[in-house]
Amino acid sequence: MAYAAVISLKQTIERLLNSSPIPVPPPCPDTIKSAYEVVKSLKYFLQEPLFNLANSNSERANALERLIREAACRLEDALESHVSDQFLLQFEAQDGDLGKNVKDEIDFFTESVKKIGEEYSREDPQEVSKSLLPEEDDSSRIDDSDGLESKMVGLEDEISEMKNLLINQWPSERKVVALAGMAGIGKTALARHVYEDPSISSVFECRLWVKIGVEYQLKEIMLDILAQLDLGVGKIHGEKSKKLGEYVSRSLQGRRYLIVLDDIWSTEVWNKLEKFFPNDKIGSRILLTTRLQEISLHAHGHTVLKRFLDNEESWCLLRREVFGEEHSCPTHLEKAGKEIAEKCEGLPLGIIVVGKHLFGADKTPEYRKKVAEEKLSAIISADKVMSKKLMLSYKQLPQHLKPCFLYMGVFPHGYEIPTTKLINLWCAEGFLEQNSIRTLEELAMDYLVLLVSKSVVLFSKPGFISGIKTCKVHSVFLHLCIKEAEKDKFFHVINNYANGVKEGVESQRRLCIHNNGLLGIKDVYNSMASVPKARSLLCTGPHHQYPVPKHLRFSLLRVLDALTVRFYKFPTEVVKLVQLRYLAFTYNRDLPTSISQLLNLQYLIVHQCLTIISSGTHRSYLPMDIWNMKELRHLEVMRSDLQIPNSNDALLPNLSTLSGISTRSCTKEILKRIPNLKKVGIQIEEAPGAAETLRSFDFFRGIKSLTFMIINPKPRPQVPAPIKSFPSGLTKLSMSGLGVPGRTSLSLFNSLKVFLLEDTDLGHWRPGQGAFILLRHLIIRHCYKLEEIPLQIGIYPALKTVELVDVKPSVVASAEKILQVRTNNDMGKIQVRVEFSWENQKHRS
Repeated sequence: MAYAAVISLKQTIERLLNSSPIPVPPPCPDTIKSAYEVVKSLKYFLQEPLFNLANSNSERANALERLIREAACRLEDALESHVSDQFLLQFEAQDGDLGKNVKDEIDFFTESVKKIGEEYSREDPQEVSKSLLPEEDDSSRIDDSDGLESKMVGLEDEISEMKNLLINQWPSERKVVALAGMAGIGKTALARHVYEDPSISSVFECRLWVKIGVEYQLKEIMLDILAQLDLGVGKIHGEKSKKLGEYVSRSLQGRRYLIVLDDIWSTEVWNKLEKFFPNDKIGSRILLTTRLQEISLHAHGHTVLKRFLDNEESWCLLRREVFGEEHSCPTHLEKAGKEIAEKCEGLPLGIIVVGKHLFGADKTPEYRKKVAEEKLSAIISADKVMSKKLMLSYKQLPQHLKPCFLYMGVFPHGYEIPTTKLINLWCAEGFLEQNSIRTLEELAMDYLVLLVSKSVVLFSKPGFISGIKTCKVHSVFLHLCIKEAEKDKFFHVINNYANGVKEGVESQRRLCIHNNGLLGIKDVYNSMASVPKARSLLCTGPHHQYPVPKHLRFSLLRVLDALTVRFYKFPTEVVKLVQLRYLAFTYNRDLPTSISQLLNLQYLIVHQCLTIISSGTHRSYLPMDIWNMKELRHLEVMRSDLQIPNSNDALLPNLSTLSGISTRSCTKEILKRIPNLKKVGIQIEEAPGAAETLRSFDFFRGIKSLTFMIINPKPRPQVPAPIKSFPSGLTKLSMSGLGVPGRTSLSLFNSLKVFLLEDTDLGHWRPGQGAFILLRHLIIRHCYKLEEIPLQIGIYPALKTVELVDVKPSVVASAEKILQVRTNNDMGKIQVRVEFSWENQKHRS
């Protein structure tokens, strides 16, 4: 993770020079600026394709990677230690000198970079390139079909969809269909099955199967195509790629063809090949298999996402692999077998790998149970073919996406990661480089979408504006993330006692606790103390009652995520962590004034233990000094409100998200002091009529996301919703428990993209002219009086999803009517999801 270390150092120096709460006295800025120029040059060095160290397995490249990472980390440690010391001494030691340690580290860093530059300036670039190339293996030639061709299970729906796209739609224009998905999911196997289907072969006069791979050679591809066309390639073997491509084009002219481009990895290869495939408007098709969804978009094709197997299909495939086609599984082994299949998470090649592991082994129930309890991801990842597939997906990620992907491993297996939480953590960690066009959060969301499009991250639940609400990685990728991160000193996971006291963790940058119960073991806690310069402590295991150890020995801590750990007393030592940017924990008392000492804090999240909250629980005010925390971007302190500051100049200029507040914080006097506020979450517990205080929102046009929630557990008349006072520019609105008149005209929302309506008395909904024209996602839950969804809402082209939970049958009928109207008028497919909690049934369209 040399690249991540350099980006983090670059941002640390920028903060020190531009916005540090402790100014750097002269002549120190000049010294640091000179180091900054060296850091920038190193960043560009690492971005050069020639020096893509992360893609290399050579010892020389690994040594260079370690040298860069260690030099960058050492300098960052020295700089931040100096700032922390000066802050804790309350400026007493500042005498214009950075200190010998910092100067020595700057010299060491500068000399290290200089040596790297000198070494490679003396050598032949071609030799340098060879030394940094990956070791020879066949990873770039491995496809998704390994062991899957004859073992496809339960894919009739996908086969039918593919055949329909290839021969029943688009009768004349040459069209592109892309089959995309994760490594080992069976893209090539499905494509081969469709390719060889008689109903396909009878339609196309010419069919070609072309293997691409990562390290493709255009000339070899052309020769392969010509050979399949049964053209003698001996005479033209010496021709250049362009000339060969012209032969291909002439040979395909006037023929209806189907070309499969299997395992395509770049838009570049598509651009080179596409021009040689003629468009005679006679129904020709090009089928791509790829892990990268953006290739389909680039080719203006139709994307089919290869799905995972369900539990029944997984068990069927595993049973065949272990017992064969002709033999059934003994009854006494079936339960354990199904548990093993389920834990493979629907990945076909993973199931086959596990099946090979089980084949011929002891088939007793005790052995099967033991295997089912093991981490099958480790078994799958240990397989040679599977390991190469996974590593290839990782190695082909751009440098800036690699740390984002590895970071997914800080969360335990099966954890559905909230998008907002992940993005906030990425931003706080310091390995994202902000640009002048996008905010840091917007950039992080772009990166997450890219990881999903590259089939290394999965979205668990449909999202809102971004399309991703929660996400996760497959267990086999989780194993890879943890292994690579520990090797690169990016983070270390503590999930059991032995793992907690593991040697060699002292240079890790982050500690992740997947089992919070380990915090109560003294030896584990003491082993954590051997990592004094850790930047992050992430307690991501299940909720438990034990607090984080009282004495936090990480003076340079940047991220403390302890939301699943309950604090009974405020940890006063936290306020000494002056580098802290992200602080999240569970605590039921008022925050002390000393919290404002964390002048670098950007994300403050404090939840309460809900088991002891009652309707009469006192709501508190945040300390007045919170207005001094100018770096705050996200403030979420449950059951606490902002006070009107004493100073007219008090502002929170960077705060964009404010959540957990009541209507007491929603006054003009407070909101006007948060000029960049974009997202507001309001909890309402007061008596009916409290929403009248929300009239101040009618002047605040910058808010894009507004959430209201009644949290008082005692039944009371619903609080009326001041709809006319809502900002007209809202893109997301959530109303839970707020009263809405039985007949309501909602004509205000012409910018809304997400609308959640929950637990209201709305009976008849009359959208005004132009309202909801941009709506993408509609969620209606527990609105028992609502009669229907207006047809007008459904025929707007932007609508993508409708989610209905516990509503009248007439509401479901109106959604189905909308679906039918859109289908009949070719207006674009939408997803309708219906759930009735009392029947425990779901429906998707």
